[in-house]
Amino acid sequence: MTLSTDEKQEIMDFRQAGTDHKASPESPDDADKIPLQEINHISLWMPNWIGDAVLVLPSLQVLRKKFPSARITAIVSTPTDELLSHHPDLDSVIRIPLNSDDGFFHHIQFARGLKKYGFDLGVAFPNSLRSAVMMFLSGAKYRIGYNTDGRTLLLTHPVKVNSRLIKSQYRVDYFYNLLSSMELNPPDSGFTALNQDDDMPSVQDFLKSIGVEKNDFTVSIHPGTSKPERSWHPDRFGLLCQKLVKEYEAKIILVGNADEIGLLEQIEKFCPPKTAFIIPRMNLREISSLIKTCRLFIGNDSGMMHLAAMVGTPLVGIFGPGSGDTTGPYLEPEKKEIVTKNYPCSPCRQRFFKECKPSMHNKPFCLEDISIKDVTDAVQRLIKKF
Repeated sequence: MTLSTDEKQEIMDFRQAGTDHKASPESPDDADKIPLQEINHISLWMPNWIGDAVLVLPSLQVLRKKFPSARITAIVSTPTDELLSHHPDLDSVIRIPLNSDDGFFHHIQFARGLKKYGFDLGVAFPNSLRSAVMMFLSGAKYRIGYNTDGRTLLLTHPVKVNSRLIKSQYRVDYFYNLLSSMELNPPDSGFTALNQDDDMPSVQDFLKSIGVEKNDFTVSIHPGTSKPERSWHPDRFGLLCQKLVKEYEAKIILVGNADEIGLLEQIEKFCPPKTAFIIPRMNLREISSLIKTCRLFIGNDSGMMHLAAMVGTPLVGIFGPGSGDTTGPYLEPEKKEIVTKNYPCSPCRQRFFKECKPSMHNKPFCLEDISIKDVTDAVQRLIKKF
C-alpha cells in the first residue's frame, strides 16, 4: 500500500507524540493523583457491542454523581448512539463515523478533530489498541484504560488487569474498576431512567395496530445473536411461543433488527393467527420503550436482553457459550431467570468450532442441550413472582 504525503505526515506526528509522552514525568504510580477539581469535560469511549455499552451505564451514573457540574460526552459507534442520545447523565453523544474498513488515516483525522472539545479526562472502556490511540489523539489530558494490547504508553493512568479478570469478572464491576483511582461510590443497583416518553407514537401506534390492551400478557422475544452459533434454535422459540399462547393467552412481540427478519418470520409461523407480531423498523430507543411495555422478555445472551434489563422488564436469558456470571443482565435477582447448563468450559472464546465439536444442528452442546422444558420452567418460576 502506498501512503500519501498527508498520511505519512500523520504517522510521523503520531510516532512523535508517542515519544513525547514517553518522556513525560507522569507514571502509573500517579493513578491516585488525578486532580479532580480540574475535571470539567469527560470523554467516555464506549464499547461497540450494545450489551457492553449498557453494562457501562452504572459507571456513567457514578461519574455523574462525582462530577455533577462536568460535561460528560460519550463517543460511540452506531447504533449505540441511538440508545444514548437521550441519556440524562450525558450532555452529548458523538458518533464515530467510521467502520472497520476505514483506514488508519481516517481514524487519526477523526480523533484529532475531537481536540476542539477540550477533554480533561478520557476513559477507554474497550481494551483495543485503537480506542487508546484515538483517545490519546483526541487530546484528553488524563487518560484511563486497562493496560492491555501494549497501550500503557498511551495512558496517563493505566489500570492493571490480567486474563483471569477479563474472563471471570462481572462486566459491570470490570468497567467500574477502571475508575477505582477516583474514590467513587459503588454503582447503583439499577439504571437511571432514560429521557424517553413511554407513549412514543411509533410504539403506541404499533401496539394499537396489533390490538394490545392494557391488561394483555405481552411477551417480547428476541431470538437473534451476533453469531448464529450463539442462538437457541428458532423452532424451539416457536414451540415456546405456542406454549405461551396456549397457557397464558400471550401476545408475542418478536424483536430483532433488519438482518433478523427471516428468523422472526420462521418463529411467527409456529404461532396461531394474530398471536405473534414482528416489530416494524425501530431504533434502539423505540425498541427499549416497546420492551418496557411487556410483562416478560425472553431471549439469548444478547444486546436486546440487556435493553430489557435496562428498562426493568422481567426476563429469561438463555446462555450457552457465554456466562451469566460475567455478562448476565444487571437486574434484581427476583426479576430474572438465567437458563444455562453451566458447562465447565463456559465462558469460552467462541471460536466456533475450534475448541469443541458442533451438534448435528451446528450448535455448541452447551446451547444444544437447553430444552424447551428448561426455558418453560424458568418462565413459570418468573411468572409466579409477579
